[in-house]
Amino acid sequence: MADLKLPRLNKIFIAGRITHDLELKYTPKGTSVLRFSLASDRRYKDETGEWQTQTTFVDIVVWSNAAEYLYKQAKKGTAVLVEGRLEIRSYVDQNNQNRRIAEIVADNVQTLEWGPRDEGTAGEDIPLPQEPEAPATKDDVPF
Repeated sequence: MADLKLPRLNKIFIAGRITHDLELKYTPKGTSVLRFSLASDRRYKDETGEWQTQTTFVDIVVWSNAAEYLYKQAKKGTAVLVEGRLEIRSYVDQNNQNRRIAEIVADNVQTLEWGPRDEGTAGEDIPLPQEPEAPATKDDVPF
């Protein structure tokens, strides 16, 4: 069997809205950390042909300067684009049960709205289409 060159790749991009007010915390060494949950929607047609929305909630962790910047720029409901890596942590809970948690450790977070959180009004939302266009079928292709 030939040698396989498997890339070491762990990269995630996800967009959604912050689900709760942000709370900036600090480690004992003074490093800032911001944890929040992101709600990301996916639209699909169910078996009856009706459009449905499935929401996935993802835990996000932001460190250092990026955490402080995001804390100043965002709030609950702010739309963001997160670029990062998936990490799975294991721990033992208070009932001595082994638990695992999946979270995205952010390398970069971009707000998708204008204005800092103190101004009270964010940028104008661009309305999304009510129903995404159906993918083209081979009958739709002119050649």
